[in-house]
Amino acid sequence: MTEVLTAHGIPVNAVLTTVNGKIVPEETTTVGPDDVIEIRQVRHYDLDVTRRPARTVYGTSDPIYAKTVLFDVNGQLEQRVEQFDAEGFVRYCEEAFVQSVLSNGVLRAGDSVVIGLSGGRDSVAFLKLLERTGERLPKFNMTSVTITGLPDWEEPATFAAARASAAGLGIDQVIVTADDIERVFRMRKPFVEAMNSVVSGEMRHLNMVVGHQVLRRMLENHAQEIGAGTVAFGFNADDLVASMVTWLTSGYRMGGIPVRELGGLRYIFPLYRVTKKELMLYLELVAPELNRQGTPGRFTTGPQERSMAYAMADHLYGLWPGIDYYLFESFANMQRYMFPLVEQKCRVCEGVYILQEGVPNPADLCDVCDFFGRQEFS
Repeated sequence: MTEVLTAHGIPVNAVLTTVNGKIVPEETTTVGPDDVIEIRQVRHYDLDVTRRPARTVYGTSDPIYAKTVLFDVNGQLEQRVEQFDAEGFVRYCEEAFVQSVLSNGVLRAGDSVVIGLSGGRDSVAFLKLLERTGERLPKFNMTSVTITGLPDWEEPATFAAARASAAGLGIDQVIVTADDIERVFRMRKPFVEAMNSVVSGEMRHLNMVVGHQVLRRMLENHAQEIGAGTVAFGFNADDLVASMVTWLTSGYRMGGIPVRELGGLRYIFPLYRVTKKELMLYLELVAPELNRQGTPGRFTTGPQERSMAYAMADHLYGLWPGIDYYLFESFANMQRYMFPLVEQKCRVCEGVYILQEGVPNPADLCDVCDFFGRQEFS
């Protein structure tokens, strides 16, 4: 029964089902050829809002992508769909990028920006967008930083994409090594040895949490060394929607989108209006040689709860196309009436972090340095 309901866009939680007059659980019920099945909705609302929404389609010949956004006008909902051919899709991506960056002051004239350049599709697409739209953007200085120290971070195809995309803009690619990480985090063991212990032990669910915070701290460290005031991350729209799913289900504090200020630095998310699918298609059309990258390895594969957050984000996009537009605007409004963020500086790595309400925070230690200390890595 669950397969029948799902195929027709009906949530299991929305109905009560009887088979041959007997109430049954949908999860354990198989539909037989002679069964009489009655499905009653437990709450009256119009399921066809999502099953058969009102749609206006702006078509084109030979489309390769359709962008759908749900519009809410005085409570009346309509999906508006614009189809793009290859040339139109490239224009759409570049226009979405430029307008989102300009309208929210994400990149400002005279800024000195450090961008984390992993060579993954997001950071490579960001540099490609800059390369092709730079004349429409404010003039700023940028340094790309590639952080090494783990096999996943040095995967040959990914590393080559990082080098090629930096060369396309004529910017230097600064390499941060494991020695730099061990120095900043005052580690007593090699970084790769510590991370091997993480992924093979009981704390393996913290694998990506530790990795991401190390990456962030090393970008901050380089920004401070060169006097840059802005750190750019290549998180795309569904990355940020997945982060909001985690935020809503955990209660942990999260800074603003697409700009947040913490510890004297501005953190920006220039790709917050472009989805992962759109970025991959964009690269495939404008720079396919940069779209051939390695699969995730043991250090860049997260726990199942990460998969749940991303699956929820993808399902939300399917049920409510363009939900990111609504979420980011509402989240910006919520930031105005939430309690002010309380900053703390780590006494080990000297990174600034946000104190979390309702949970014990170690004294003057960020999560990573506290974890490294308890595991005797530092």
